[in-house]
Amino acid sequence: PEKSRAALAAYLGLCSFIDHQIGRVLDSLKAAGLQDNTRIIYTSDHGENAGARGLWGKSVLYEESTGIPMLISGPDVARGVVCDTPVSLVDVYPTIVKATGAEVKPEDQNLPGRCLIDIAAGEPDTERVIFSQYHASASPSGGFMIRKDKFKFNYYVGYQPELFDLQADPEEENDLASDPEYANVC
Repeated sequence: PEKSRAALAAYLGLCSFIDHQIGRVLDSLKAAGLQDNTRIIYTSDHGENAGARGLWGKSVLYEESTGIPMLISGPDVARGVVCDTPVSLVDVYPTIVKATGAEVKPEDQNLPGRCLIDIAAGEPDTERVIFSQYHASASPSGGFMIRKDKFKFNYYVGYQPELFDLQADPEEENDLASDPEYANVC
């Protein structure tokens, strides 16, 4: 417990540190007179298990690891809006391209992803499919996750798959993968 408390305190300290750094960037934009015409995207490549289920790091596909912070702001982004459409890091590229007015290269025309500004301004699309994967250190195998609407399917190579109803079970404690009632979901 003592090591867990110290690790959690260190993680929360890192969160506070990054909050401070973001504040410095925002203050600099304001000082330069750029706050009204600058688009900002804040995100991360992963979450942190932070002791949930006795796990640390990002080596599994539960929400605390796959759910990432993603905030956008700018002159064409509605303020104070929470978007219920699932998004992914693949949405950052088309957002930057559109926001900067850059041209998409022909070989990039069919890349996945949609502009986050368009997603936030549109009707919620809870049916949007999101994919995540993990193959790096501390993982005993490759891991793949598909999320659509309220369901989330985790597959680790060499292990039994997992299926969760995030609406009924946001803590992902009730694995439905072997329940015949959910066979058509898998």
